[in-house]
Amino acid sequence: MYLRQSNKWNEWLLQEGVEDIGLPPAISFFLRQQNDAFGPVENKHLTWIGNLVKNARSDLLLPRENLMEIRRQLKQAVRYTLDARGVPVTGSKSYDESWNEAMGELWAEALAPLMEYRDQVAQTSPNITDIKKFKKRFMKNLRRLEISPQFIKGFDAYVDNRMERGVAGAFMMFVKPIMLLLSEDPVAYRDLSTRDEGFVEDHHLLRVVGTNAQEILDNPPKAEDQVIHEFDNGYFWYDIQSQSCDYEAKKMGHCGRGEDAQLYSLRVGEKRNVKPMVTVEFDGSTVYQIKGKANAAPKEDLWPYIDWFLENMGADKIVEVGKHSSDGIGFAEMLEYLKQKHPDLKWSSSWSTEANELLNQWEPSIQQDSQTSLEIDYPGGPEEVQEATIILRHQAFWPVKDIIVDEETHRLRWEIVQDAEKIAADTLYPNPTVHSADVFARGVQDSQAAMIRIELVWARTFEPDDIDDEETVQPELEDLETFLQDLTNISDWLTSPIAAHEDDQFDYNSFHEEVQEKLEALGVYRDLAGEIDAEEKRDSAQMDLPLRQSAGEMDYDYGLSESRIIQRWSKIIK
Repeated sequence: MYLRQSNKWNEWLLQEGVEDIGLPPAISFFLRQQNDAFGPVENKHLTWIGNLVKNARSDLLLPRENLMEIRRQLKQAVRYTLDARGVPVTGSKSYDESWNEAMGELWAEALAPLMEYRDQVAQTSPNITDIKKFKKRFMKNLRRLEISPQFIKGFDAYVDNRMERGVAGAFMMFVKPIMLLLSEDPVAYRDLSTRDEGFVEDHHLLRVVGTNAQEILDNPPKAEDQVIHEFDNGYFWYDIQSQSCDYEAKKMGHCGRGEDAQLYSLRVGEKRNVKPMVTVEFDGSTVYQIKGKANAAPKEDLWPYIDWFLENMGADKIVEVGKHSSDGIGFAEMLEYLKQKHPDLKWSSSWSTEANELLNQWEPSIQQDSQTSLEIDYPGGPEEVQEATIILRHQAFWPVKDIIVDEETHRLRWEIVQDAEKIAADTLYPNPTVHSADVFARGVQDSQAAMIRIELVWARTFEPDDIDDEETVQPELEDLETFLQDLTNISDWLTSPIAAHEDDQFDYNSFHEEVQEKLEALGVYRDLAGEIDAEEKRDSAQMDLPLRQSAGEMDYDYGLSESRIIQRWSKIIK
């Protein structure tokens, strides 16, 4: 291995191949295979990736359960070795003193490097170099002890196989985007290799570089046929050709979605290094939104670009008012500027536009998970339906006895719905409707128990009496925003361990516990958690702790404590 220096030290290029940097052959071959699948990248770049992999640390490279399996196999190999040496064995239930002493001595010496490595990785996760050193030391010791060559050969292959699987499981999520990016744009190597130079420890570099590569890949390249107009300073108006754009949402910090029209973006940059600056929702005549980052008003130096858009894209009407934005003053100033530039345009708002803006603004903050879902029907659209409907559903589960499933559950479900409705009224505010209760057999909702499910629903529909009357529209919008705020809080309490504040009067734990008490009173509740805890306690009491046993269990460590083994190994090393 050697380095060739260029003008800058960060441009030094490794001159060897990936097979020459000290990786196990199996892993070098694995990286070549991945390069065939996701590359190809230049050889020097593949070597660089190999060094990133080599330095990265992960417990998955040689997990603890693998050490336990090696230990188990080693014990058998030690026994076979003694048998081959002709050490006599007498008795059917116990070993004689000669066997016991010989086994203990050989076992202690053979096991010591494994114990030393175990203590090492308990402090920090290993990298490939650590494992190679352990493997070399372990095999050298086994050869010295004349342990079965078959075991040594098997151990060598086993560890390499585990490392290869560990690299695939722990590192490919970072290796893949690096290969994809460098195969597309080899010049990106300079940016990737220097972006965090001097600030990141070697064992973290693979993760950091892989994350940076994925971030670049997530940036769609500039499509020249979608550029509407490019200014002399590099800014350009871009036709997204869709009503939604995840990239726009990510970079701009808003929902990246238009409900009435498609999106246009003011951007700057080239290739994948493109930054959105302003998002406009436009249908060819009406401008529905003009948003800067985080739904704030665009900065003043960007207003002339918006002026160009209105002048050249055929805009007749603007309904953007900046209402409920965190930057009300900014919107007022921008809109005043545009009104002076375009006094001939129609400037108005509507119920559907402002309601949609509120829904788009709040929807991302309403949390969802496997038990909690959100449904929204937006006003407007092709059929001009003016109703805004919001439904938040939450499914709560309790384990019940299997026999319940085989019985008629109509009466049980009716009683639980009535009880849950009363409990929810006392513990959950804003109050939900208890929509239904259903019983599921074991294996449908849970592999270990039959379950009863209660569905809680928070739902409302909003529509002003006169969508053209500001005096009726504004109170309805305020009521809508209040409900959306309530749902945001409710969803936070339902999907996270964060408890509601006392003043919020939303105690989900009490609701769950009181429903459980009702099920217990009906004689249908199954204490699954208690059963699991009891089983885990039994398993824990019977667990064979790795690399350690009591002095009385002679067949396991033959009376030798870990401290004695370490002492003996230290003497051997000296």
